[in-house]
Amino acid sequence: MAIKAIIFDLDGTITEPFFDFDAIRKEMGLKENDGPVWETMNKANPQQRKNLEKILNFHEKRAVKQSTLNDGAKRTLKKLRQKGLHIGILTRNRRNNALAVAEKHGLKFDAIVDREDGPVKPDAFGVLQICKKFGVEPNESLMVGDYLYDLLCAKAAGAVAVLIKNHKKADEFTEHADFTIDKLDQILKIIDDINTG
Repeated sequence: MAIKAIIFDLDGTITEPFFDFDAIRKEMGLKENDGPVWETMNKANPQQRKNLEKILNFHEKRAVKQSTLNDGAKRTLKKLRQKGLHIGILTRNRRNNALAVAEKHGLKFDAIVDREDGPVKPDAFGVLQICKKFGVEPNESLMVGDYLYDLLCAKAAGAVAVLIKNHKKADEFTEHADFTIDKLDQILKIIDDINTG
């Protein structure tokens, strides 16, 4: 087995962590233990959902405008291209926001799966869709993310799960990761080790 595709989460992985979901929940009038914002919104009635989406969209647009890349992100993507690897984005955000981040920072993604394409992470759907588009098997892909759902979705699909430990809760998720990294460019060694092992 060789790694042929790398699938990245967007916020907190390609870009530095930005969202404070506890604050967003509070603004939405949700309780802290109501669960993930997107799933909670899906349970709301149409009028409530419209209001909640307005709040979320505001924060997502602000995140794009104020986004900064994680250390080494641009260099890592360039090296992956030089190796001839496919680069995908799997996000619970919207496609337009992923494209706006790419445009702002001069990045290029070969595929994007967002929350409107089908079931969101931790469901395996996004990884499977991207692998299908690239014509690779899930076990020939790395899923790199900063949160539990990234790792669970990788595992559900049969991909290699890589956790970037760039926030205080990261240690809670390490048991679900095949590899842990502190900086994005460390995936280059993981790929080389797998591909030459």
